[in-house]
Amino acid sequence: MSIFTKMKLREAIPLAEKLFESFGLKSMIALKDNEWTNIVTIIHLTRRKVDDLNNEYRFLEERLGKIDNDNFKIILQARPIQEFRTVVAELQNGYLKIGDIQTKLLAKDPQKIVDQTMGYPGWILRIGEYAEYDCYGATLSMDYTPAQLLSNFQIFASSLGLRDFDELARSWLGLDNLQYSTNIHIIIPIYATVGEIQYQGGNEIKTTLKIDHRLFNNSHVWLTRCGQGDRAPILERRKYELASCDKLLQEGFIYTTLRHNFSAIGLNDKLSVSLSNSELGLLAKKEGWASPFPSETSDSFSKTLALFDAGKKMEEHLLNPKEAEDLVAAFSWLLEMIDIASLQLGRDETVREDAASKGSADIIACYRESNARTILAIDCTIGVPDEPKIDKIKNTAEYISRKIGLPVKAMIVTSQKSVITKGLGQKLSVKIIDNTDLDKIIGFYKKGYSYPARQVILGD
Repeated sequence: MSIFTKMKLREAIPLAEKLFESFGLKSMIALKDNEWTNIVTIIHLTRRKVDDLNNEYRFLEERLGKIDNDNFKIILQARPIQEFRTVVAELQNGYLKIGDIQTKLLAKDPQKIVDQTMGYPGWILRIGEYAEYDCYGATLSMDYTPAQLLSNFQIFASSLGLRDFDELARSWLGLDNLQYSTNIHIIIPIYATVGEIQYQGGNEIKTTLKIDHRLFNNSHVWLTRCGQGDRAPILERRKYELASCDKLLQEGFIYTTLRHNFSAIGLNDKLSVSLSNSELGLLAKKEGWASPFPSETSDSFSKTLALFDAGKKMEEHLLNPKEAEDLVAAFSWLLEMIDIASLQLGRDETVREDAASKGSADIIACYRESNARTILAIDCTIGVPDEPKIDKIKNTAEYISRKIGLPVKAMIVTSQKSVITKGLGQKLSVKIIDNTDLDKIIGFYKKGYSYPARQVILGD
């Protein structure tokens, strides 16, 4: 169990200042009797830089529209972690300054927030930054729910062009709904995950860990095998100190792949991986059974590909292609190597309805995990994608999504650096994989890290 489940907020602040870079505030405020009232504010700590987080908020408001009326506002802002103590002090005094506006809290007893034991915020949507990690937090409650306050303040969803307040909660604030009597909620994510537990066949298992570099040196992992049944005894267990393991550093995260040959594995044995830190306790855990996991064939498959000219030239075709066809073929090969099924469409790349063209794609791909699947429509280009090209693949993905009844992710792959157009792609919900991203994916692939390679492609 993570120590955060027993820790009070005042005890967590020194840790937060070491582990996090900034924090974001998503605040819904309303004006009544010349006083701004804080209806609900979500404060989430993050490892991201202030400028990066503010850019995300700017793109969000450009996509959804900025809510900034005379008597009702949603304000999104990022602040450096060094200001977190100041914010907590404000909360204790019953107010919170949002930008240039001082807002009054409606919390019952704000002074007690520093002595509040952390809990798990189950009503926070598991999207974006929260999708991959466990989170903990502290809450200040009030007598009303935010939905009731909005009604009391004569603010209605229909006047904002929305169906209901749940749309407001999910899209702007990242909350499941506004039916909880929460005035302030502080969220503390733990940046560590355990990837898929892969049964390699025979007696071998494999797993990939992803952990913030600030947690790495004091962390370890246990690999455990149990017999059948929930109360079966432990049959084998092995401890690894992460600092002594082979590792790969990418953008502040460290990736480690662990393998273990148990003496034997039964087809219904339970396999578990527990990642812990000496200061924070349990960071992440994953369990599964040997029988559902298919044998991992990517190692031998990669070795086979490497014997052909295609394998020897794949990196060159991705980063410095002579023709667009080289990039299409190489990216399709790379997808297959990291367990994303892909099909090159070649000359028959157009999707039609009654002979009318509805779009096109160079590659369609699908990643299956448990009962979920992610489908991609991919366009490849050796130049920097412009707005018409981005718009075209977006429309293609949307058309396919309507026809098959499942969301389809639009993607453009370019062998060029495309920093500026990435922002445009994000605004139009098109993922752009550029030269820098391809270099990361190739680096992960060469190390045998399929999971983080897939995350570059599939992640937000």
